[in-house]
Order: sequence, then C-alpha cells, then structure tokens
Amino acid sequence: MFVTGLFIVACSKNEITGIGQQGDYIANFDFPIYDIYAPGKVVITNRSKNADKFLWEYEGGKTIVGQDTLAISTSEKMSPDTIFYELPGQYNVKLTTWKGSEQKTISKTITVEKQQPTIVVPENIGILLEVTFSARVFKFPGGSVTYSWDFGEAGTSTEATPKVTFMTEGVHLVKLTINDGEEELSTEVEVNVQGELAKTIYFTDAFTRRIYRYKLTTMTASQVEWIGATTGYNALGLSVKGNKLYLSETGFGTRFSSGDAAVADGVLKSYNLDGTGENIITRPVATSLDYRDDPWMHTVDKYGNIWWTCRNWGVRVLNASSSEAAYPGIKFNINATIAGEAINTYFPSDIKEVGEQIWVSYAGTTGKGIYRYDYDGTYKDKFTTAIQSHAIRTFAVDHVNGHIYFATNRSDAGRPVGVYRANIDGSNIVAIDNGSSMQIGAGGYSNQGADGEYIYITNMDIDVDENGQGYLYYGYRANTDINGSGNPPTLGSSAANSGVKRYKLDGSESAEFLFKGYAPYGLAIDQIKR
Repeated sequence: MFVTGLFIVACSKNEITGIGQQGDYIANFDFPIYDIYAPGKVVITNRSKNADKFLWEYEGGKTIVGQDTLAISTSEKMSPDTIFYELPGQYNVKLTTWKGSEQKTISKTITVEKQQPTIVVPENIGILLEVTFSARVFKFPGGSVTYSWDFGEAGTSTEATPKVTFMTEGVHLVKLTINDGEEELSTEVEVNVQGELAKTIYFTDAFTRRIYRYKLTTMTASQVEWIGATTGYNALGLSVKGNKLYLSETGFGTRFSSGDAAVADGVLKSYNLDGTGENIITRPVATSLDYRDDPWMHTVDKYGNIWWTCRNWGVRVLNASSSEAAYPGIKFNINATIAGEAINTYFPSDIKEVGEQIWVSYAGTTGKGIYRYDYDGTYKDKFTTAIQSHAIRTFAVDHVNGHIYFATNRSDAGRPVGVYRANIDGSNIVAIDNGSSMQIGAGGYSNQGADGEYIYITNMDIDVDENGQGYLYYGYRANTDINGSGNPPTLGSSAANSGVKRYKLDGSESAEFLFKGYAPYGLAIDQIKR
C-alpha cells in the first residue's frame, strides 16, 4: 500500500475535509509513477488546491478499507482509500471538487497491465535430482490457464507445477508459454544445474603435501580433486565445521627428536571449502616451545572453539575464527592423580566433542584409552571397559548406531594393531581391519614413527543416515609407500598401495578401498550435501 502526501491528522477523531486557502482554486490528482499490474492496488495523490468538497468516481475499481475489499467505487474523502483493480485494462478516474458554489472536474485514465508470466526456479537444482518448477501468472476470474514448458534435455510438460530431472550439470534454458484464454504469453530463464549434491571427503596427502576432496556421489562417478591448498609435513588433522575446513599440522618432527626436527614448526589453519581464504589461526613460537607443543589432532566445537592435542603437553583451545593469535597455554592435561600412575608416556592423540563433553584419546606405551572433560577443562571420568586397555591414535563416534570406532597404536589386550568397533560405553570390541597382512611393518600399515609412537591412522570419520546406514572412512598408508622413523619418513616411488578405505556400518561388507593413489593423514567429511 502507498501513502499519499496529503493525509494530515491533527487529532484521531477529526477528519480533514478541505485543503487550505492558498492561491488559486485547482482540481488535480496524480496516479503512481510506477506500472500497475492486475490484480493490483492503487493509491491516488490529491493535488487539488483550495477545495472544500470532493467526489471521487472510479468505475471498475473497488475500495480497500483495512483488511476488507468493498464493492464501492466512489468516495467523498479528500483522498480516496486504496483502490483495487482485479482485471487488466484502462480505467477512468474522475474527481469533482467544490469551493463554495464553484465546481471543477478532472478525469484521468490509468492503465492496469496484465502480469507477465514469471518462472519460479527451485533452489539447489542438481543432476538426477527431481525438482518442481512453478510460475506466477495472471488468471482471469473463473477462467483457466494452460501451460507449455520446454526444459530441453529434461523434456516438456503441460502441468502447472511440473517435476523435472536434469541429467547433465551446467546452464540450461527453461521456456514457458501460457495461454490465459485471451492471449499467449512466453518467458524463459537460464538455470544452473549443479553436479550431484553429495557429502564430501577432504584429506591430506603425505606425498604431494596437498589437500584433496572427493564427493561421495552415488549416481555419478566422482574424481579426486586438489582444492589448491598445500600443507607442510605431517598434516595429521582435518575437520569441517559449517563452511570452513580446519587443518592441524605437526610439522617436521613427530617423535623423540633433536636438531631441526625438535623445533616447534606446526600450525593450525582454516580455509574456505574450495581451498581459498587460507588463514593461520595460531602456531607455536619456536624460541620458547618445541616439537612436543606442536598441534596434532583437533576438533571444532558447537561454540566455535578449536581444541587440539599436542604430543606431550595436553590440550589447548582457541576461538576458531582467530587469525595469527598468540599460541595459548595448556587448557588441561592428564596428571598422575587422574591416571593413577606415572604419566611420562601419556601422549594425547585424538580429540572430539561428544555431546556436552570433550573426549581425548591417549596413544602412549602406558597412557591408553579415552578420558572425558567438561568445556572448562574439568576432568570428568575415563572409560572403565575394554576400550581403556588400548592405545588409541584416533576415534570416531557413530551416534545413530551407538558405536565407537577406533584405531589402536600398538598391540594390547590380545588384539593386534588395527581398526576396531566398540559399543558406545567402550565394551564389546569387534575387529574391523586388523588382519595379519595389515600389521605395522609386515607390509601393511605404515611404520612411520617408532614403536609406541606410530603415526598410523590419524583421522577417521563417519557418514551415517537417520536409519543407521553408511560407512566409516579412514586413511590407509601402506608401509611400502611410506615408512621409517626418520624426519621426514622414507617415501616410496608412489602411493600405489595407499588410499582411503571404508567399512560398512552394518558389518555386511569387509573394509575395502574407496580409492588408491594417495597416502592420507588428515581426513574429514563435510556432512552437508553440496
């Protein structure tokens, strides 16, 4: 609704019926300067001068009063209420004014246009994804409209709201012709059809020191893509939160080190999901810290904080949106009272936000299992079930099925190194990928590092739907491709035997390669289909 410039109210119960006596007596009014489309509303501006009585006549229009539309086409107000025109056409508006016994009349014609058809494009059009188109069109009362759609490769339709599936991505031209009973009108629009919408795996590679992505498509073939971002040595941790990708690099040295390998050279970074916008969140200062303070694995919590472990010195935390922030002190660490024993081999490894807690796994020779903390760093408890007997390099929680998946860093409790599944309370451990051919140093998993300090699997993540169906994903680096206790480790001629592996959550299939040719450290899934 439009507001006229001549409504002046001095008191809510007084109605102005005339215009002040200034200059000549004139009868005049204006229509809106913009186009009017049916069905449409019109607010008229009275430009008359020195009149004290008015009569408006607008045949073909109705009067809007408050929320009601009345079949009234006259008004004696200084300016009429909003006029409603239901149909397109040309309409005459007549104003008669009086000044005492003197009378003047003026008539003007307003054109109410027919609304041209407009295609309503659905959001997030993807290949092989059914979407529904519609159109905004003018319809004569009691009449009907016929539709003729042309979607190119996606076919044609005569429905008002056709369902359409595009087979190829890119720009497509959509055409529409309608007949409203009086004439045909046409319009067209270009729409961008995206590739299959799917979740995406991101991972780092020991050979190229790059970050890659791989879409988890089901209807079309996917390819590994470099996102344009490079890493330093031992890019052990990746995570996705919202529209950001987070990276934790340990740097040159990962085990007991001296010389260059003992220097604090790790870093925490963030990127946009396409690899742009690289931002250094924080990094340790080499003059005051060493390799034991470098970031290992990390997680970003629901409050926007990034938590990370260090080889020896517990857990640190910082706002994830920070840029070149000072390296923070330790938020919390294990101690002898909590551990119940000496803590010189309690090496924190993976870290996750689970529910309203921060869970930390330990992967040393004596430091084992998973410990739980509050957000303020207060120690809560540790598992007391079978999982606590294992040095855990990394873990992931399947909330839907109630499982914990974890990779052990050494042989313990009668179980060789491998990937396992436990109930959410850490009991009932089941082997996932621990065969004899997979053992560290036996041609299986890489022996990078040293006994008790193997880098091994550093990240795993889960893609699960509401029905509990999906896969566990983790990076596998073969000993033939990367091995040794040096800094950096020894690289083979290629990563032909390494890659990303997956395990079906219902246990109906054995662990298998999703693809080979890369030696992943960090791995994370963007849980949003894009």
